[in-house]
Amino acid sequence: MDNFWHIFFIWLHILGVALLVGPQFFLALAWIPASREITDLRVRVKAMRTITRRFGYIGGAGIVLLVLAGSYLIADWRDYYGIPEDAEFTSLRFGVVFIIKMSLFTVMLAALAVHMFWLGPRQLEAMEAQANGERISEAEVRSARRQSMITSILGLVLALAIMVLGAMLNTEGWSLQEI
Repeated sequence: MDNFWHIFFIWLHILGVALLVGPQFFLALAWIPASREITDLRVRVKAMRTITRRFGYIGGAGIVLLVLAGSYLIADWRDYYGIPEDAEFTSLRFGVVFIIKMSLFTVMLAALAVHMFWLGPRQLEAMEAQANGERISEAEVRSARRQSMITSILGLVLALAIMVLGAMLNTEGWSLQEI
């Protein structure tokens, strides 16, 4: 039964990653280029608000799955891998890589929060002001877009690095070696 739960939570963890990272690739590689074809700026902003709100729900669900599944997996790691209680967490590569992974995860969550709650809305507000004919320069809109893109790319790069660290953790022959 231990294998069943371990496999289930690994699957749940992978599903969480897919829900978080997949939409980021969709937005960057499909939506952003395609949205440039929408010449009516008001329609483009409205569509962008809808898509990014839904992305937030999907990505948020992914984060919840990551935390739930990851909590089970780290709570069970000693039993699953047969690591004695007296072995220090950081005496194995597993512990060091896990700490690095969680540090990057925290930075990624901070970058996503800055993007979702400050830079992304600021970009949409700037585009909406421009669509409504308000006095806003193209430079202001471009600056908001650039800051939003940089933060988005940072979040995606961190997510990809975290995925590599996760793969390293699950390579027993390597991760369970003493440092």
